[in-house]
Amino acid sequence: MDKKTLRRMAIEYYIDREILYKRSFDETLLRCMNESKANKALREVHRGIYTIYMNGHVMTRQMQRARYFWMTIEKDCIEFVQKYYKWQVYSDKINAPLMPLFNMVSP
Repeated sequence: MDKKTLRRMAIEYYIDREILYKRSFDETLLRCMNESKANKALREVHRGIYTIYMNGHVMTRQMQRARYFWMTIEKDCIEFVQKYYKWQVYSDKINAPLMPLFNMVSP
């Protein structure tokens, strides 16, 4: 990786007293977290207002509104939510047919 590329990538990040932040598109600072802190934050946000039902994408946005960030945030949120019973019951089952499919014969 050359110097220009590294400098361009580093513009998105900010360090304040040993805490790493990432600048979001609207210039708010999102706190970067390691795996153990990220799992704790996932549980806290999931137990919040949206405990009844929240899909992974909505949970990702909630994490960002709470000003948290890590590189695999969306994948981790989707996997976290899929473990819960309510998600399995109320999730969209678009690809599952309502009834068995039969061939129709025209008269």
